[in-house]
Amino acid sequence: MHVNYEYVMAGIILLLIFSITGANIMSVITHRLSRMEQETEYPLAERLLDIILLSPGYPPDWGVRSEDPLAFGLASTNALKDYVLDISKVYRLTESSPHHIPPGIARELMGLSSRYNFNLTIVPVLRIEIVNKTVNANSTYEITVTNYKGFRVPNVNVMAYYVNRSLSPTSPIFLQSNTTSTYGNCTITFGLIPNYVLLIYINHLEVKAAKSYPPGLGLRVEGNCIIESDYPIIDSITYATGVYSSAYIETAFRYVEIDGITYYVRLDIWW
Repeated sequence: MHVNYEYVMAGIILLLIFSITGANIMSVITHRLSRMEQETEYPLAERLLDIILLSPGYPPDWGVRSEDPLAFGLASTNALKDYVLDISKVYRLTESSPHHIPPGIARELMGLSSRYNFNLTIVPVLRIEIVNKTVNANSTYEITVTNYKGFRVPNVNVMAYYVNRSLSPTSPIFLQSNTTSTYGNCTITFGLIPNYVLLIYINHLEVKAAKSYPPGLGLRVEGNCIIESDYPIIDSITYATGVYSSAYIETAFRYVEIDGITYYVRLDIWW
């Protein structure tokens, strides 16, 4: 009788072990299947854009090096929040950079084969147009503010800094402000001073924008100070491996910060 009880108990224990093991295996399989389904449903453009914008690439300081990176990513390593890009890395996407990275190289670094093409567009969320209307002894500028879709933006507080081009500490800085009209424009006037340049700065509902006149100057607003940067303010970047040639296109976009300015980034992938 004792032997029979032992067999019964052993059978019950084995049955419990098989049941628990089977349940665990099914749980793992279900979890993996769910994860695979999520990855499949998550579009390639969305995944790839987040990799580009949230990863610093490798080496992390590749923006200030001359050689190509081993991994492609534009994120800043010093940022305290997501979607803050490193200006030195972004600048290497422009053809004016002495260490420009061809889009085909970036495609390989992102793990895409040649059957894939992409277009990475980076533009300010708020775009500033400056027209110099200087007459006689006054420097007069007409400022027009539009969003990245081309629509004019009214009621924007425009800060205008008139500074010595050398940023000499002994040269005064002149500051004026104005508000854009219903047509998205306003006028700023300073007394004409040799070697002085204009820097327009906007912080509209936490969307920041800046532009210099003449364009391409490496000036920034930091706090209440004007500082010099090694890189000019980026006006727009179109970084592409080719023209659209396929009916199947995926698109993703994000808002990012580059050197204190708010940008709209869009990635199109087609194959």
